[in-house]
Amino acid sequence: MEVAVSVVVIVASLAAWNLFLYQQSGGRMWNPFSMALTATATAILFVVSGSIGYTLSQHDRFVAQTAWTDGVIWPQLWVGFAVGTLAVLLWRRALRSIR
Repeated sequence: MEVAVSVVVIVASLAAWNLFLYQQSGGRMWNPFSMALTATATAILFVVSGSIGYTLSQHDRFVAQTAWTDGVIWPQLWVGFAVGTLAVLLWRRALRSIR
């Protein structure tokens, strides 16, 4: 029961924070160009860091005492590719909204 209450409190807090940010931005938070740029930057971050062996996980850095690994980090690359696919779709939607 305690876990359920804490999950509900966290979800409600996140929803309230997103509503607050949406109202403060005047609705621009869900602008297709903003979402496309954010997805593109995220995809680039994950693909580049995964390719050069730089881990973004703070837990892995703490355990290994270094942020660098011996090779490519495939899970980061897959996340980068997935977000890159989302970015392409968002760019298509954003560019269609210009017309």
